[in-house]
Amino acid sequence: MSYPYQRYFSFHYILLRCLGLGWWHHPDENDTRNFPGFYLFYAIITELVWVGGFVGLETIDPFIGEKDIDRFMFSLSFVVTHDLTCIKLYIFFFKNKDIQAIVHTLNIDLHQFYQNNDINLKTIKTSRKLTAMFLFFGWITIANSNVYGILQDISWKAEVAQLNSSMPKPPRTLPQPIYIPWKYETNKAYISSFLLETVGILWTGHIVMIIDTFIGSLILHMSAQFLILQEAFTTAYSRTMESLIDKANKNNDMDQIEITDYSYNDDDKYESIVQSFYSKAEIDSALEKTLRHCFRQHQMLINCVEKFAVTYSYGFMTQLLSSMAAICVVMVQVSKDASSFKSVRLVTSIAFFAAMILQLALQCVTGNELTYQAGRVSEAVMSCKWERMSPRLRRSLLMTMMRAQRPLRLTAGGFANMDNACFLAIMKAAYSYYAVLSEKQN
Repeated sequence: MSYPYQRYFSFHYILLRCLGLGWWHHPDENDTRNFPGFYLFYAIITELVWVGGFVGLETIDPFIGEKDIDRFMFSLSFVVTHDLTCIKLYIFFFKNKDIQAIVHTLNIDLHQFYQNNDINLKTIKTSRKLTAMFLFFGWITIANSNVYGILQDISWKAEVAQLNSSMPKPPRTLPQPIYIPWKYETNKAYISSFLLETVGILWTGHIVMIIDTFIGSLILHMSAQFLILQEAFTTAYSRTMESLIDKANKNNDMDQIEITDYSYNDDDKYESIVQSFYSKAEIDSALEKTLRHCFRQHQMLINCVEKFAVTYSYGFMTQLLSSMAAICVVMVQVSKDASSFKSVRLVTSIAFFAAMILQLALQCVTGNELTYQAGRVSEAVMSCKWERMSPRLRRSLLMTMMRAQRPLRLTAGGFANMDNACFLAIMKAAYSYYAVLSEKQN
C-alpha cells in the first residue's frame, strides 16, 4: 500500500548517498543493503580520502610549527567539529539497519493506524526549513573562509611583488588552516592545493550538516507522531460512533440517518442513534477495536523512540562535547575578529557560530519537543470521553495514562537529557570557558 508522505527523508538520502555514507533505501523499497556492489568501494575510497585524509591533515595543522593565535583558534574550531563527527560516522555505517528500521516504523508501520496527513506534511516542511537554514550558515562559513583566503593571497602577492630576490618571502597560506605535506608556494601547486582543500571542507562540512539535520528531522517526525496519537485518542469515541452510523446507513440502505432531537449535544445524538441499531456489547466491541489500535500505535511509538535512544545515544554525547568545545572556541574567535575589524573573517566566524548553535539546538529542542508530546498523551486519554465507556475499557485507558506519564527521553550516553535545559547548560558552560580563555589571552 502506498502512502502520500512515506518518503520523508528523500533529500537527506540523496546527500547521504553522494557523500559515501551508504545507499540508504526508502522504506517502501524493502531493501536494507546499504553498500551494494561497487558502491562499497566508492564509500571506502571517499571516506579514506576526505574523512581520513582531509580531517587527518586538518587535525595535524594546529600542532605543527608556530601558529599565531588567530589561525590556531580558527583551525581548532573546525578540528573539534570534524574529529568528533567520526563517531557519528561509525553509527551511520554500523547501525544503519537499526536506523532504517526506525525510519520504516515512522514511514510505513504507523500508517496502518490513525494518521493526520496535514500534520505529517507540516512536519516535512519544518524539517526542510531547518535543514535549509543549517546548510545556509554552513555554506556562508565555507564561502567566506575561501573569500578571506583569496584576499589574503592577493595581499601576499602584492607584498611579494615589492620584495627583491634577496629578501625572504613571507609564508603563503591557504584559506582553511590545514597541514600540506608538500610545497605549494608556486602558483600551479597552490591552485591544486586550494581545490583539494575546498573539496575537502565541502565534503566534510556536508557530512556534518546532513547527519545532524537528518537526526533532527527524525526526532521531529517522532514528535509529530505523538501529536497525531493524541488526536487519535481524543477522537476515538466520536470516530467509533460515526463509523457505526455509517455502517447502519449502508445496512439499512439509507442515505443519511436524520437526527430530530436537537436538545442533546452531538455525543448524545450519536450515542442515541447508535444504540437504536446496536446492542451495548456491539458498541463496546467497536470502541475496544478503536482503542486497541491507539494502544498498539502508542506502544509502537514507544519502542521506536527507545530503540532510537539506544542506537544514537553516543551520537548525542558526541554532539554535546563537540558543540561545547566548538562554540567556546568560536566565541573567542568572534570577539578577536570584532575587536580587530576583520570584516570577512568576522562574517565567517559569526556564520560558523550560528551554525554551531543551530546544530546543538536542532537536537536539543526537538528532543525536548519529543518528551513534551509523549507526555501529553496522558492528557489526550483524559479527553477521550472515557466516562461513556465501559469499566473494562477505562482500566486499559488508565494503564496507558500511567505509561504516558513516565518521561520518554533521549539521552547523551545516559549522562544528560537532550532537552532545552541541556542546551542552556551547554551555552553557559561554553561562555564560562570563553571568559577564562579571554582573560588568559589578555
